[in-house]
Amino acid sequence: TACIHNLLTKGIHVTFLSKTGSYFGRLESTSNINIDRQREQFRKSDDKEFCLALGKKFIKGKATNQRTLLIRANKDLKNTTLSNIIATMFGIIKNINDSKTIEELMGVEGYLARLYFNAINRIIIDKKYSFKTRTKRPPKDPFNAVISFGYTLLHYEIFTTLVTKGLNPYAAFLHSDRHKHPALCSDLMEEWRAILVDSMAIALLNNNKIAYEDFDFDEKSGGVFLNKKACGKFVEQFEKRLRQEVSYITEVPYKMSFRRIIEYQVMLLIKALESNNADIYKPVLIR
Repeated sequence: TACIHNLLTKGIHVTFLSKTGSYFGRLESTSNINIDRQREQFRKSDDKEFCLALGKKFIKGKATNQRTLLIRANKDLKNTTLSNIIATMFGIIKNINDSKTIEELMGVEGYLARLYFNAINRIIIDKKYSFKTRTKRPPKDPFNAVISFGYTLLHYEIFTTLVTKGLNPYAAFLHSDRHKHPALCSDLMEEWRAILVDSMAIALLNNNKIAYEDFDFDEKSGGVFLNKKACGKFVEQFEKRLRQEVSYITEVPYKMSFRRIIEYQVMLLIKALESNNADIYKPVLIR
């Protein structure tokens, strides 16, 4: 009880997850709730024009960062198939703004994702980590197991920031409302997937920091999961990544940690909401 009181007093939020990434619940203070901000959030989430404009920014940021990750990898690999995928993605990214509805935009995102994961499979050196496609709930291979766990950590990192800034994590602009699903976290994590999770997963597997014996294979479900020890390794590396300081925000004349930049992006979203101007929001782009 004293420990819980101490956490709540200091405003420290705790998320409870299973080793497979299933969400059990959260311990959080209600001191950050901002009802006026949430009312505006709900109003704008019903504004189709605003949602589409903001959604294009989320998807364009995501796809641009995915493409940059592939370009970086292909500097050494010089793989013709990778080069072709990178060129194809560039053409599609240029046309994202032509999408007329959220449904059309999500269709473009799905096609870009298929291209991207096809390319990612060619970047992984050890072929025992090869995979056919993105799988989840449960992941069907080691690579998908690693990124699924990473996306879960990223999801609840963003959840904590949203709650701290007085937003409702369940009312989104791009992703559809689903019962018990914090859809706004899914919106905001799009631009971060390649930067914070995919690149780290590739590095951990290529450098054998996570090995094949670090995975549990569930014959009944066909699922593949990181074991307890490997989860600890990944959490440690993910935390180091969040603390890494970079200069990706050109409007700020100093380096910030990735964790601080996530907070900066949430505040940028709030400004866009309160100003009724989706153009205020600019996704983080790696260089």
